[in-house]
Amino acid sequence: MSYPWHGRAAAMSGNAWARAASDIGCKEAAIRAVWEVEAAGFGFRSDGSLQRRFEPHCFPAQHWGQIGFAPGGLVPWRASLKVASAERERMFSVAYQIAPEAALDATSWGGPQILGSNAEACGYASALEMVRDMAQGEDRHLAAFVLLIRSWGLDSALRARDWKRFATRYNGPGQPEVYARKIEAAYRRHSGGTRSPAVLRRGDQGAEVKRLQQALGLPSDGVFGPATDSALRRFQAERGLTVDGMAGANTWDALKSAGTARPAIQKTPGDALVERGVDWLAKGGAGAAATAGLGKAAEKVPDGAVAVASYGAVVIALVVAAVLILGWARRCGLV
Repeated sequence: MSYPWHGRAAAMSGNAWARAASDIGCKEAAIRAVWEVEAAGFGFRSDGSLQRRFEPHCFPAQHWGQIGFAPGGLVPWRASLKVASAERERMFSVAYQIAPEAALDATSWGGPQILGSNAEACGYASALEMVRDMAQGEDRHLAAFVLLIRSWGLDSALRARDWKRFATRYNGPGQPEVYARKIEAAYRRHSGGTRSPAVLRRGDQGAEVKRLQQALGLPSDGVFGPATDSALRRFQAERGLTVDGMAGANTWDALKSAGTARPAIQKTPGDALVERGVDWLAKGGAGAAATAGLGKAAEKVPDGAVAVASYGAVVIALVVAAVLILGWARRCGLV
């Protein structure tokens, strides 16, 4: 039997990433970063079939019993997360026999793991059409990903490197900060170490907003209100930037070239680990148990962090040094 998820399975062409970045108007490193974190990472399985992940909670509820999906007391999407890969594949096979189109709709497909029910946002008439097209090669996966990004209005987020907004829309409201830090880590790796500035918009408050106001020549009260919004939009228009009232990567670059703007930098999981270590030292933490705890924290840092192992090693080295210095100070009666 021939299935629509079997096709030519061609690998990504050499200039596909550059084309995608040009279509969106973002850095190539930005599209590579979100693909790495948000996508499956590869488009096809070892047997040449299209990569897929069945989401049982997205299949019509009246058929859950037939496929063996029983959420129990859990919210359906949480119960779906607990389904093992082999069982998920079995459920998909049964679901496809019961309602093929619904099964395709309830499955995430290809490298970008686009849910079949989002096929129309990618320019396809149906999930079946999307699956057949994506089965031909990974260039089609990336093209669909670009269309989805633009359809959802996330192209501006990529241009601004507003990872949190991107992650919130792409993944939902669950832990967007975690995904944002992963994407920033991936961006730094793909861009040769370039760090992204914090993205600011109306309603934000704090020291980062003060930096923006100072760069715009405004009184720095730390509140991104109507005056800051108007001044920012005026600056964007004068510089030929997208006038969106949002201080993202391109706007910060223009502000830096026009003066002495010093934007805050977005963090990665490794940065967060270092901050925890520095905070631990500042609070006088010491001892082998605490050192071991930092080691375990390093092990839990998600994939995609830039040089997490190096960061962890630096933190642990700092902790060990602090413990030795503290011991010496105590022996000398200094503390």
